[in-house]
Amino acid sequence: MSRAEATAGEAGTIWTRLAATIENAVDRISRSSAASLALIAVVALLSFAPGLSTLPPVDRDEPRFAQATHQMVETGNYLDIRLQEETRYKKPIGIYWLQSLGVWLTGTGPDAPIGVYRLPSILGAILAACLTWWVAIAFGRPRVALLSGLLMAAALLLGIEARLAKTDAMLLATILAAHGALARAWLSTSTGRETWLAVIFWTALGASILIKGPLGLAVIACPMILLSIIGGSFGWIRRLAPLPGVIWMLLIVAPWFVAIGIASKGAFFAEAVGKDLIGKVVSVQESHGAPPGAYFLLLFFTFWPAAAYLSTGITWIMDRLKQPMILYAFVSVVPFWLVIEATPTKLPHYVLPLYPLLAIATAAALDGGGIRRDGWFARFAASGAALMPAALAVAAIVIAILLGESPSVAGILILVVAAGIGVVSGRLFAHSPIASAVVAILAAMITYLGIFGFVLSSLQHVRISENLALTGRAALDCPDPRFASAGYGEPSLVLLAGTDTVLTDGAGAADFLATGSCRAAFVEKRQLQRFAERAEDLGLSARSAGTVRGYAINGGRLVEFQVLVPRGEAP
Repeated sequence: MSRAEATAGEAGTIWTRLAATIENAVDRISRSSAASLALIAVVALLSFAPGLSTLPPVDRDEPRFAQATHQMVETGNYLDIRLQEETRYKKPIGIYWLQSLGVWLTGTGPDAPIGVYRLPSILGAILAACLTWWVAIAFGRPRVALLSGLLMAAALLLGIEARLAKTDAMLLATILAAHGALARAWLSTSTGRETWLAVIFWTALGASILIKGPLGLAVIACPMILLSIIGGSFGWIRRLAPLPGVIWMLLIVAPWFVAIGIASKGAFFAEAVGKDLIGKVVSVQESHGAPPGAYFLLLFFTFWPAAAYLSTGITWIMDRLKQPMILYAFVSVVPFWLVIEATPTKLPHYVLPLYPLLAIATAAALDGGGIRRDGWFARFAASGAALMPAALAVAAIVIAILLGESPSVAGILILVVAAGIGVVSGRLFAHSPIASAVVAILAAMITYLGIFGFVLSSLQHVRISENLALTGRAALDCPDPRFASAGYGEPSLVLLAGTDTVLTDGAGAADFLATGSCRAAFVEKRQLQRFAERAEDLGLSARSAGTVRGYAINGGRLVEFQVLVPRGEAP
């Protein structure tokens, strides 16, 4: 044997031993439910926590939710939902109550930092990863359950939603609680009611309605109906006590829905159902349109790093549709996926409720030896764990340079380390896809630390609202300053500058400064001429207290503001 052959053989032995060590660890942990859940929760926390408190509010939906909650806490009105003086009736009350609870538990008050408003989201995301395990363990395969929970704990889309003060992460947790009860009822051989399953199922659906209306019901209806059709009977649903269960669900949701219906004179239902829900089904809203197939293409990015193993195991999965676990995942994913692909309005998070079932199917393929390891596509998929952090490192450098900032050295170094770990995952792919997936999950955790904890958190040009509010307060020597904004109406500015922030144009900003003291106006460059003309008409003399430049994510353009105060206003 030549030296080269001996070296190659030794290297192969090293990779084989590493793969065996990782697989043995997965086996040992999977034998204990407590150890499995603890590991999933820790991985989820480490994946989701970076950037939670350091990323600025992300326009537009997140600060709309946070500001509405801010006003609830500020006014003590926990029935109505308002954004400044306007009603916000797109979603029910659930997430606002949870965010208010986070504010109360932390003792921060309505001016809590954005990280406090994000607490329900990260909690919901961690619960979702753990509940993915709970759904999978119903089918009696502990290693599949552990792997599926870990894959969800590292999923990019869930990590993004964990960092946004919105509905979707907590909604996913309620849907998975219902899935776990539904799967157990379907698998049960009992002829009577399963009371504890019924309580979990209908309570979870009630909570999902309070968080985001009927979406949870629609997601769960797919497996309920299709499993019944395939099995030739709807009788098994009796195990979930449908009549008393529906009554219990209505008791959960009815008090607030009745109260808001009366208080709003029906306006809530007209906006939430007529405009928001039906509007998104029949037309493109808020420029969020995309052709059918968009979610499929996004899957390789949003379901990273699990997408590599799903795509190389899909043939194995489709060949085993008669297996209960695979069948349940199939009937839960495919019909709802087809519906949202056909819906004109598309946002990446619309497919999030389906990802845990995809994770379970992927984990089943990993556990069953169903991952294809040969061919160019398998080699490409195996490189995914390294390509993502490497691409993000390059993007971090390019974006910082384009914005005129210094790249985050620490963030880029962390991404390089993550790419190196991704290379290890790729090398393990041929020896053990399970070991490869575990290392890919580690690479994902480190990637999120680099990109969310350092790179994105360090970018100053995207902190327009924050910088405007800070500059405005620094320009005024008074306890309760008021602000107006001309040419920039993002909800993050209202959240950070104050509920009474006036969103107007250049002329309106001049009127605002002329009618009171302790005031500053943020005037975008294109509105300066209108401000100057109106100020001259009013006899207003204003001075610049600072300039704020940044990149507006919504609109995709560089913007520049003058922070203007009446001349003579003390700094």
